[in-house]
Amino acid sequence: MTAPGDDGNLIDEYRNIAAIVAALALLQAATGAISVVGPLTLIAQGASTWTIGAIASSYALGFVVGARLAPAEIRQIGHIRAFAAFAAGGSLAAAGLYISAHPAWWMLMQALIGLSAAGLLASGESWIAGAAPAARRGAVLGFYLVTSKLGFMAGPFLAALATPGSAAAFLIVSALFTASLIPVSATRRAEPAPPSAEPFGPMRLWDTAPSAVIAAFIAGIVNGAVLQLYAIFVTDLAPDSVTGMAAMFNAAMIGGAVLSQWPAGMVSDKMDRRIVIAVLAAASGLAAALLALFGMQLPLPVVFTLAAVWGAGSLSFYGVAVAHAADRAEPGQAANMMSGILILWATGSMLGPALAGGVMSVIGVGGLFMFAAAGLFILALAMLYRRAEARQVPDIDKGDFAPSAATSMSAADLNPMIDENDDPDFPRDA
Repeated sequence: MTAPGDDGNLIDEYRNIAAIVAALALLQAATGAISVVGPLTLIAQGASTWTIGAIASSYALGFVVGARLAPAEIRQIGHIRAFAAFAAGGSLAAAGLYISAHPAWWMLMQALIGLSAAGLLASGESWIAGAAPAARRGAVLGFYLVTSKLGFMAGPFLAALATPGSAAAFLIVSALFTASLIPVSATRRAEPAPPSAEPFGPMRLWDTAPSAVIAAFIAGIVNGAVLQLYAIFVTDLAPDSVTGMAAMFNAAMIGGAVLSQWPAGMVSDKMDRRIVIAVLAAASGLAAALLALFGMQLPLPVVFTLAAVWGAGSLSFYGVAVAHAADRAEPGQAANMMSGILILWATGSMLGPALAGGVMSVIGVGGLFMFAAAGLFILALAMLYRRAEARQVPDIDKGDFAPSAATSMSAADLNPMIDENDDPDFPRDA
């Protein structure tokens, strides 16, 4: 029987979790808004698509640096101070974009925004992991991921309230970073222990789970490119209402991902996860090819449907890849494995926008999804090849799927798959 005091403590725990989740949803709204404000402003300023892609890649560079440095910073100054510092940095950098149109300045500010976003995610996610009851981590993780995706969907709609390139547009992004501090101030719990998982290097990851390495890297390249540059693609769909069109297109992509992640993961529990990744990649690759070739001629409902199919496949297979890596990790090493996979994803996301921007500069805006289709078809073939070359993990050795997001190394501590991997009695392949 639960004591009354225990009920009160549990309510406080969930209250604190909700506050941090709300803060990170506001952060996701800020990053969603900048994914529209940034490219559309640069287009208005006459920047080439390659330049826009290079600037978007600088965001990913900052994210990688932030993901590596944030845990040490949190250990030095604590979660609350770190969260406040990173929120302030993101807010100042977003406002600073309005100061100059020079590409070098934009690269610097975008790198600072990426660093700040990574730091905020590391601070917030390790806080959630420390507050979540062990028996409810799966539910908490699902609630957090859905809420954060809703935040990312809302950001572009807020950006649509202002004209791209105007001071108001940048103030919206800056205000969202600042607003993320408000829920944090409502917490009433001592700070948790700082994140401790050190990521595995690429060679160790390759030796353990090469299919996960391939999938995570291509996810970074393809998804990093599309989520940073989709606003350029939609400029020809609705020239008179680009920001609104971009918001709806983004909502379709993210909505598809929200609906497909759990079903895809549950199916992967019953069969070889590499086959599931291949199917997701092939389906999203086909949707990307259709968008590239016929997107400007198709009715808008069809365009949004294809965007949703792309999101359902391309934005979902990363979680399956993480689960595949966790299946093959030695006991006690799943968190390190997941952290290493995240770094690979972030490295791919540095390359993707610049490469896609170069393709778009040669063949037009449709080049974004042509680039995505090529990467996804390569991934599908690679998974089929790996399936033929290496045996699958037996079903009895698999942990139950739990969704994963490419956010921070702290997210590994929240994933229920970690608990199964740490259990010495859990059956696994010899």
